[in-house]
Amino acid sequence: MARVVAGVDAQVDAMIDAWHGRTGDIEALTLDAFDALAQRVDVAVARVPEFVPADAQLDCSVSGGYRENPPTLVVTRSMSTRRQHFTVLHELGHHIQRTELALGEAVLAHREPELFEEAACDAFAARLLLPQDMVASVMAPDGPNARIAVELFALSNASRAAISVRLAGLLKPAAVVAVLDESGVVTFAASRGGLFPPRRSSPQTENPLVRSMIERREDGTVVTRNDAHICYSTGGTSMQLYGQAAWAGDRMIAIMVEEAAPWLSFSPPRDGTAKFARPRAEKRITTIDKRCNNCFLEKHPSQFDPDSDTCQECAA
Repeated sequence: MARVVAGVDAQVDAMIDAWHGRTGDIEALTLDAFDALAQRVDVAVARVPEFVPADAQLDCSVSGGYRENPPTLVVTRSMSTRRQHFTVLHELGHHIQRTELALGEAVLAHREPELFEEAACDAFAARLLLPQDMVASVMAPDGPNARIAVELFALSNASRAAISVRLAGLLKPAAVVAVLDESGVVTFAASRGGLFPPRRSSPQTENPLVRSMIERREDGTVVTRNDAHICYSTGGTSMQLYGQAAWAGDRMIAIMVEEAAPWLSFSPPRDGTAKFARPRAEKRITTIDKRCNNCFLEKHPSQFDPDSDTCQECAA
C-alpha cells in the first residue's frame, strides 16, 4: 500500500529536475511513458507476461520491478494499460533515485529509507500522470472529494491507483483513498497521517460506505457516509470515518478521513469509536487461495467469476 511521507514533495521536485538534466521530456512521459522511454538508451523497459524476474526488486505497491544491471524497468503486461503506465513511471522513479547521487543521499538520510523511496516513486508517477494544471482544473475549493476522483479518471489516462496517490497527497487530515472492486475487495490504497490503510485483497463489505456503493453501481454515483470505517485483518476497525465514494468504471474510489472532511462544513474526530484497539500496523495474513491461469497471480476468490480460473481483470 502507498503512503504519503513527509519530504516526498521535495524529493519528487528533485527527481523531475534530474530527469530534465538528462534531457528527459516530462510532458512526453505524461502523454505516453512507454513511447518516451523507448527513445532512451540509458534505461530499458521490459514487459513480462505474469511475473517480475527474480533479479528485479519487487515493489510492494505496484506489479513491477527495477533491475539495476542493466537498468531495466519491469512491468507486468497483464495489468490494464493505465496501470502499466503508473507502474513504469514508478519504476523510473527507482531508477532516477538510484542513479542520482543527491537523491540517493536523501533516501539514505531518511529515518525509513525504503518507505521514503517507495513513497517518492508513487508520488512521482502520480504527479506525471496527473499534472498540476489538470488537477487544478477540477479541484474543489475545500479540497479533494470523490467527484473529483471520477473527473480525473475521465480526463486523464491515469490509473485509479495514481489518482488515489495524488488525492491522498492533497488531503490535509489523516486519510485513506482506496480502490475497490465490485465485490468490495481492496485492489489498492494510499494513506497519509496516522490512519492505517486496508490490506490489499481484503474485503471491506462491513464498511457501510462500501456496502452502499455496492448497492449503487451506477457510474459516477457519489455516496457520502459519516459512519465509514476500515476493516482490518485482526478483526478490529478504525474509528468511525467521514467517507465519500464514487464509481470510476468498474471500480469504486473511496476517500475516508478522520476529521475535516473537505465535503462537509463540520466534521470533528470521533475518538473511541474503533472496534478493539486500532492496530499499530497491519498484519500480513495470507488469505489468497486462487491463482489466475492467465496472469499467474494469486488473487482473492471474489476476483474470479464463478467456475472460472481466469481473474476478472484478465478476462475483461
